[in-house]
Amino acid sequence: MRRVAIGRPTWGIVTLPCVVAVLAGLLIVACGSGSVRLTSERTPVAVPGSPVPASAIPRLRAIADRAAKENGGAVPSWISAVVTTQEEALTSATPGAVVPAGGKTVVYLVTMKGHFKFEGGPKVLGPQARGHRTHAPALNYQSLVVSAKTMRVTAGGLSPKPPPVAPSSLGPVTWLKR
Repeated sequence: MRRVAIGRPTWGIVTLPCVVAVLAGLLIVACGSGSVRLTSERTPVAVPGSPVPASAIPRLRAIADRAAKENGGAVPSWISAVVTTQEEALTSATPGAVVPAGGKTVVYLVTMKGHFKFEGGPKVLGPQARGHRTHAPALNYQSLVVSAKTMRVTAGGLSPKPPPVAPSSLGPVTWLKR
């Protein structure tokens, strides 16, 4: 085997780009180790137990506003959101609901306080009722389960009482409106 003598200028031309490439690779790996991935996606990945990504807040606010309008045109006094799993979100939004397959799916639990109305309320039955609607109870809380992947509402509930499972027990609360 024959040794080749490399002069100082040649060594620098060969070594410097290699060192820069290794350092750049280490920097990319370090940046990708958190809950934010370096991909072509515009929104960071939502992880249960972490705060709602800032990029999801405008979409969640629009979804909440639309749902409030659809339920009596309410203007919520506050709106909160939490990143959790579908299984945990349903215990808060719709207690007693059967959790479908995929209960570990990442979702946003959006909870609002306001004066909501359920437009499809029950009718009183009987000969004297003549199809009049009963007086519906005040529905002060609305919960929505929104898929983190598709940003579509997958479940929801209206209640006169606060959710039985506090959203703050599922993760850090992000206030969409206070």
